[in-house]
Amino acid sequence: MKNTLSAGKSAFLAVLLLCVCGLSFAADWPHWRGPDYNGISHESEWSPEKIKEDAAPLWKANIGTGFSTISVSRGKAYTFGNTGSKDIDESEHKDVVFCFDAATGKQIWTYSYPEPLDPKYYEGGTSATPTVSDDRVYTLSKTGDALCLEADTGKLIWQTNILEVTGAENTTWGLAGSPLIVGSMAVYNVGYQATALDKANGKLLWSPSDKPGGYATAVMSKLNGKEQLVNFGFDNVAGLETAYGEIIWTYPWKTRHDVNAADPIITGDRVFISSGYGTGCALLKVEGEKASKLWQNRNMRNKMNPSVLYEGHIYGVDEGGELRCINLETGEIIWAQGGFGMGSLMIADGKLIVLGEKGNLVIAEASADGFKQISGAQILSGSRCWSVPVLANGRIYARNAGGEMVCLDVAADEKDSPAASSAAETTDKPDWPQWRGHNRDGISKETGLMKKWPESGPEIIWSAKGLGKGYSTVSIAEGLIYTTGMIGKRGVLFAFDMDGKLAWKRNYGPEWDRSYESSRSTPTVNDGNVYVISGKGSIACFEAAKGEPLWAKNVFQDFEGEYGNWGIAESPLIVDDKVIVTPGGKKASVVALDKKTGRVIWASKSIDEKSAYCSPILVERGGRKVIITMLESLVGIDASNGEILWKHKHGKKDINPITPVYSDSMVYATSGYDDGGVMVELNDDGSSIKVKWEDETLDTHHGGVVLVDGYIYGSSWRGNSNGNWVCLEWDSGKVMYDHSWIGKGCLTYADGMLYCYEEKEGTVALVKAGPDKFEVVSSFKVTMGEDHHWAHPVICGGRLYIRHGDVLMVYNISEGL
Repeated sequence: MKNTLSAGKSAFLAVLLLCVCGLSFAADWPHWRGPDYNGISHESEWSPEKIKEDAAPLWKANIGTGFSTISVSRGKAYTFGNTGSKDIDESEHKDVVFCFDAATGKQIWTYSYPEPLDPKYYEGGTSATPTVSDDRVYTLSKTGDALCLEADTGKLIWQTNILEVTGAENTTWGLAGSPLIVGSMAVYNVGYQATALDKANGKLLWSPSDKPGGYATAVMSKLNGKEQLVNFGFDNVAGLETAYGEIIWTYPWKTRHDVNAADPIITGDRVFISSGYGTGCALLKVEGEKASKLWQNRNMRNKMNPSVLYEGHIYGVDEGGELRCINLETGEIIWAQGGFGMGSLMIADGKLIVLGEKGNLVIAEASADGFKQISGAQILSGSRCWSVPVLANGRIYARNAGGEMVCLDVAADEKDSPAASSAAETTDKPDWPQWRGHNRDGISKETGLMKKWPESGPEIIWSAKGLGKGYSTVSIAEGLIYTTGMIGKRGVLFAFDMDGKLAWKRNYGPEWDRSYESSRSTPTVNDGNVYVISGKGSIACFEAAKGEPLWAKNVFQDFEGEYGNWGIAESPLIVDDKVIVTPGGKKASVVALDKKTGRVIWASKSIDEKSAYCSPILVERGGRKVIITMLESLVGIDASNGEILWKHKHGKKDINPITPVYSDSMVYATSGYDDGGVMVELNDDGSSIKVKWEDETLDTHHGGVVLVDGYIYGSSWRGNSNGNWVCLEWDSGKVMYDHSWIGKGCLTYADGMLYCYEEKEGTVALVKAGPDKFEVVSSFKVTMGEDHHWAHPVICGGRLYIRHGDVLMVYNISEGL
C-alpha cells in the first residue's frame, strides 16, 4: 500500500471528520448524486406540470463534449466538457470547467487545461462531475488530472495527476468517478479501490494499489456502526477504512470489459450493486469483515448510471432501455416501462425525473403501483443523453454528449405553493425567537403533537447540510429559521425559510478555534433584527429578513474579558431597548448595549469572575426587572442600571452553562461535575435572596433543565456521558426518580411530553412528563451529521428541530399532519 501518513496516524485520526462534508443547503445539488449522495433531492416546491413540449428553456449553454452532469451550489451551476473535435489538432483539445449563474445562465468564469477528447466508440470528453465543497470546486479528468479551484473565481488552487503520483493504471475508457470530499480528504476511484488526496493541497494521502480502478464514485457509509467508504472497483466491491483506505471487506464482481460504473447503494447493513454488459445486480449483507450475497439476478443492469433506492424499491434504467422498479428485498421486477434507452434518473418529492437517451424528459410517480407519467417533453436532441438530470432550486438542468445544456424553470407558482396556501390560511407563524424559546425555559406551548412515533421515528420533512461545526440550536421568527456554524475559522449566521431553502447567510467574525472548536451561540431575534455572540466574545446585529449587517462590537476586548477553556457560549438576551452580554471582565461583569446601535448603555462593576458559558434570563419582582445569570456565582443584576443586587457562590468550579429556571419568586440553578443544584428565593423586589434547598443528584452538565407541573427534569453529569435522567420536586428538591438511560443529554418539553436527546448515541426519545418514572414511549436515532450530540432540540410549528454538527434536521411531529 502506498501511504504517506504512517508517521502521523494518531494525529490524523484525531481531526478526521468521518462524514461526507460540503457546503450544501436544502435544494442545492453540490455534487454527484446530490446532497445525500443517493440521487434524491429534498426539494418539494416545484411543479412537474411545467414540463411541456412548447415550454422554452430558461437558458441554454454550450459546455463542450462530455458526460459530466451539473452541480449547483449557492446560486451557481458548475459543469465541464471538452472542446476537442475531429476538425482541430489534438494538441488543442482542452477540458473546460464552467461556472454559470444558476438562474440566468450568465457565464461567471471558466478554467481550461489540455486534455485529449479520447472518443473510444462514443463521443468522448469528460465523465466525472464537479464537486463543490467549502468554497472550492474539485474535478477529475479522464487521464487523472485532479483540480481544485476557487468556487467564486475559478482560480486554480492545486492540480495533481493521480495516475502519476500513484503509478496506477488507467481504465479502458478513462477515469469517471467524481471526487468525494470526506473530512480533510478528496477521494477518487483511482487504483485498486480508491485514492485519497489532501483536499487542501492535493498531496497524496493513501492509495491501496497501482492496479486500475472502477468507474463509479465512492460512497461514504456506516455499516454495522463503522464509518467506511464503499468503492466499486474493476472486479469487486469493497468497504475501506476511512482514514487510510485499508480494506475491511470485499465481494468479487467481475464484468465483461471490467466495467463497474454504477455507485453502490447502502441501506442499513446491506449493499446493492448493479452492472451492465449482461451482468445484473445483487444485494449483499455486510457483517464485520465479511460480505455475503442475499440474492442475485439480471433484473437491473445499470451499465453507467446508478439506480435510486426509494421507499424499499430500486428505480433505475436497465441497459435494455427499460425504466424498471424492483423490490429491494427480493430483486423481483415490480414494473417496467420502455422507451428510455441508456437513460438516467433522480427522485424528488416522490417523483421520478427521468432523462431518456434521446433527450426525452419524463416526470412520473415514484410508486411501486406502476408507471404513472405526470408530464414529459423532448428537451434535447442531436446527441445521446447519458448524463443524469438535476433538479435544484426550482430548475432542472440537463445536457447531451455534444455539449448542449438546458435549464428548465419548474419552480412552483406562488399561488400553488403549499407554503403560500398555509400562509393564506393562518396569520400565525411558528415562533421560537431565542435560546430555549419565548421564556428561555425550554417549554413549548405547542399542542396536537404525536404521543407516539412510528417505529422508525417521525417523518423527516427536510434537512440542511453544510452548516459547519456548531452546537448552536435554532431560533424561529417571521417565517425564517436561524442558526450558526463555524466554517474554516469564521462564524456564519444562517437563515432558512420554512421549506429549508437558504434565505441568506452572513459571516459574523472569528469563532472559537481552540478546545471543541465550533459555534456556540443561538441567535436571538427581536424587533426585526437578529443578534449573535461569537465564541470569542464579539456580538453582531443583522437585519433579520435580509441579513444586512447593522453593527458589531467585541465586548470582551472592550471590557478585558477572560475566556474560559471553551470560549463563550452565551446567547444574547434582549431587555427592552438593551441587549445583554456577559464579558466577565476586569472592567465589567455584565454589559447592556443599545440593541439598535451597539453603544454601551451601562456596564456593571466587575465581580472578578469569568463568564461561565451561561445564557441569562429576565424576571420581574415588585416592579423591578432583574437579570439572572451565572458567572462563577449565581448573580442578580438590576436591568435598568447594571447594579449587582446579589450573588451566591454555587459549587466549586467556574463551569456553569445551565440557564437558570424561575417560577413564583424561586430560582433554580444547577451545574455539572458533581456540583449539583440550588434553589434560592427572591425577596419582594428581587434585591436579595435566601437559599431554600440544595441537591447533589441533578448536576446537569450542559443539557438544560425544564420545570413542568411542579417538577424539574434533566440529566445528571455522573462520569460525563454516563449520567442518569432525574426528576426533582420543585418545592423541596426531593428526588422523584434517578433513571439510567443510555447517557446524559439535553431536553425540551411540549404537550405533556419530554423530548430527550442523549449525547452518547444520538437517540431522541419521547418520554411522558411525570414524577413516577422515566418512561420512553418512542425513540429514534439521529443518523445525519457528525461530532457531539449537544445542540438542544426545538419544538415549533408542529415540527421537531434537531441540529447535529453541520446538519439541521426537521421532523414532522404534528398529530394532524
